[in-house]
Amino acid sequence: MKCNSIILFFILIEQTLCFDGNDKILLSLSQSFSSIIVTELGDKTFFLAAIMSIKYNRIAVLIGSTLALILITTISTIFGLVIPELISILYAQIIVSIVFYCFGIKFLYTWYTMKKEKEDLQEVEQELTTLDKKLMNLPDPETDQVNDNVTKNFIQVQFQSVVWQAFTLTLLGEWGDKSQITTISLSAIYNPYYIFLGAIIAHFICTVIAVHGGKLIANKLSEKNFNFLGGIAFLCIALINTYMAVFL
Repeated sequence: MKCNSIILFFILIEQTLCFDGNDKILLSLSQSFSSIIVTELGDKTFFLAAIMSIKYNRIAVLIGSTLALILITTISTIFGLVIPELISILYAQIIVSIVFYCFGIKFLYTWYTMKKEKEDLQEVEQELTTLDKKLMNLPDPETDQVNDNVTKNFIQVQFQSVVWQAFTLTLLGEWGDKSQITTISLSAIYNPYYIFLGAIIAHFICTVIAVHGGKLIANKLSEKNFNFLGGIAFLCIALINTYMAVFL
């Protein structure tokens, strides 16, 4: 009886996961969107956009960050297209599942062991202050004499400079990040166009949230909760991919 119940359970899952046409498009979009959302909310680049939007023009920060995310997503999708040419789709699905299991376990381990919160926010604030001096060529107020004109120039930074700074910092922050690896992995086993679309939509939504009150959200919501949700989401996606690799 128990054996029959287990068989029936897997049959129901198989019927649920037999995606064709529009359903497979929905699967690609949903996995891409959800995985990027849980990796980006509360991420370092999320805090970066939030802090920069407080100091500089929000539209400039949004443009610079979005352009960087489009570029990194495009590169990741292209990498994902190359993988099926090197190994079979079955092995690609197995590798992707392993990667997602690792991400899920890492998120949950971080959630379980995390004690200090808001460390990423403070770290980004310190890094941004340092990079401000380098990218904007401003003197250090602790070592140099800063007059009122320099302070005014700091506040009245040109629109293009803010866009470039947001673009550069976001690109450096996302390179090799979990969201890039996720996009590469999903593009290798699903339709890369829909993975790209889902990732871009998720990145844009996260950036808009960060620019319009991201620091407030980061201070109100626990970073532990972000890690817990991320771990559960990645484990669910890994389970789906494992089932598809083995049974479909």
